[in-house]
Amino acid sequence: MDWQRRFAGAWLVLLSVAFLWTAVGTAGELTLDEALSSMEAGNDTLAAAREAKAAKEYEKEAAFGLHLPTVAATMRWTRIDEPIEIDLSGIHDAMSFLHGPNPITGSPGDPRLAYVPAFTMPVQNDTFVKGRITASLPLYAGGRIQAANQAASSRVQEAGAQLRATGNRLMRDMVTRYYGLRFAKKVVEVRASYLEGMEQHVSEARQLEAQGMISRSERLHAEVARAEADRLLKRSVRDQAIAETALVNLLAGEEGVHGTIHPVSPLFLTRDIEPMDYFVSAALRLNPMLQQIDEKGVQARAGVKAEKGTLLPKVYLFARQELVTDDLTMLEPEWAAGVGMEMSLFEGFSSVNRLRSARVRTSQVAHISAQAKKDIATLTEKLYHEVVAQLEQHDALKTSRALAEEAVRVQTRAFEEGYATSLDVVDARLTLSGVEIEQLQAVYGYDVALARLLETAGLATAFHTYRNDKEQEVTF
Repeated sequence: MDWQRRFAGAWLVLLSVAFLWTAVGTAGELTLDEALSSMEAGNDTLAAAREAKAAKEYEKEAAFGLHLPTVAATMRWTRIDEPIEIDLSGIHDAMSFLHGPNPITGSPGDPRLAYVPAFTMPVQNDTFVKGRITASLPLYAGGRIQAANQAASSRVQEAGAQLRATGNRLMRDMVTRYYGLRFAKKVVEVRASYLEGMEQHVSEARQLEAQGMISRSERLHAEVARAEADRLLKRSVRDQAIAETALVNLLAGEEGVHGTIHPVSPLFLTRDIEPMDYFVSAALRLNPMLQQIDEKGVQARAGVKAEKGTLLPKVYLFARQELVTDDLTMLEPEWAAGVGMEMSLFEGFSSVNRLRSARVRTSQVAHISAQAKKDIATLTEKLYHEVVAQLEQHDALKTSRALAEEAVRVQTRAFEEGYATSLDVVDARLTLSGVEIEQLQAVYGYDVALARLLETAGLATAFHTYRNDKEQEVTF
């Protein structure tokens, strides 16, 4: 029975290890494409931008309704203080005077007067019900309806540009944070390798001290360097944790993202990049901010057209049908239809001043657009130079890394033979780790600068092409 319990326990341990290995090795792995898909599906900022665009689309549909007739139905029950009647007794008295008995001539008068009732005509009872359907259809509004529809359509386009800007910005943030975590993990690897080298150096120093080839101070110097390497590694691990938290927050904390994330898409560097003029031209055409400003110009011009329309007449068709005819007075028709016209003759110059204000806004937007184009072109050039600078930095570091690796080899060999000090070995290893981190920093800086350049140029989605379809020089 004892061996059976041991066998069962061993199986439980193996199953637990296998489960943990699966959870850590696969559940935490995340490609950049998966991260972008997760962000697009769950990011609240992006969802809010989509809802804003949907709201503008509904407003556009509402503006189209201005072309259509408006129909309304009303129903009222009313009670007044007393019935409304028309008193015509004066006419009855005049008829009696003309056709009644004549005391002078002795004529008996017209006998039919006896059958003439009192002249009191009821018009409206004190309680009545009114119900009607009214309809109107605009024929001409001075261009105001067309202006409202143009402005509504422009606001939809503006919201679409804002949605693209939000998506591009979040994509750039994702590239920055995803590759930031990848960079942080690579730095941890470099620091761990440096610490491992220092551990080996301390071990060798102890052996050489025991053999009397180096002094105690040199061995102590090696141990101090190892402690410093351990401190740098711990700091890099903390930086990695911060980078991971930033990435998780951008992923909206969805299920399956909690815990350790392993970004498996490598940092990359490619020289297959278009000239600067290509990106400047694309930015002036596709930058979402410029597109939003252009739509502001469309809305300003529509505002001018709408204000001009307030100075012109409004012509419309109208119709009315009574639903309850029993309580209608003799003066009220059962239905009516016709053509109407409205025109403001004087409003204290408010319409004229609103028109002037709309024209000024048009000029204002034109100036903003001109300056924004200059700023976007300048920013695009700056970001392009940043990409090129990271390429140049990487090229310069290739030679430095080769020299640093050779220096480590030479100084380590010389230390083992007693021709170099511990300080020489430590400096050589520290220089090599620094160059390796700078090289990683250059590639990470290249990826971030490229993402910002593509975002500014309105080509954010092209980052996938540079990452997957272009020839890669290095990947980390």
